[in-house]
Amino acid sequence: MVRYTVSKLATSSMTLFAAFVMQVMFAPPLSILGVTPNFLMVAVIIISFIRGSREGITLGFFAGLLFDLVGTTIVGPMALALTITGFIAGLMKEQIFASSWILPVTVLGVASLIAETIYLIMLAVLGMPMSFFAAFFTRALPGALYCMLIAVIVFPALTRFLNLSGSSAESNTLKRVG
Repeated sequence: MVRYTVSKLATSSMTLFAAFVMQVMFAPPLSILGVTPNFLMVAVIIISFIRGSREGITLGFFAGLLFDLVGTTIVGPMALALTITGFIAGLMKEQIFASSWILPVTVLGVASLIAETIYLIMLAVLGMPMSFFAAFFTRALPGALYCMLIAVIVFPALTRFLNLSGSSAESNTLKRVG
């Protein structure tokens, strides 16, 4: 039996919803040389760091699906990329937090690069016409750097917000057989 507190579920859902709204409304105007920030990816990785791989997998899938549904490419590649990335980032849950924000933001950058690379591989496998190496250097690498920049800005506030729900009372739990 797996137990989730109502407030943990609510804060993760609110964070994902806010990231989705930001992705749809603010990401296109913030595009630099064709590189658009991925607010959903940043949210999934940070939530996975705090909540672990199980929540990372679930939120990664739904965030990736939302990303794919509002995008112009095939549905599925980002869902797979963020599911895998949420799992990997969630495994880092206990090891990632040091005395500063530098290590988590650096690991977030590496996780973003992994997610972008998985996304490009999936697009190539599914037959999207592109040069993999050109896309890697013009989309994946700059995209990971953009995610790191976003993380520097949102990481402290988002971790504080997500950790607020960790002190909730035991009576506010949802029980799920898992």
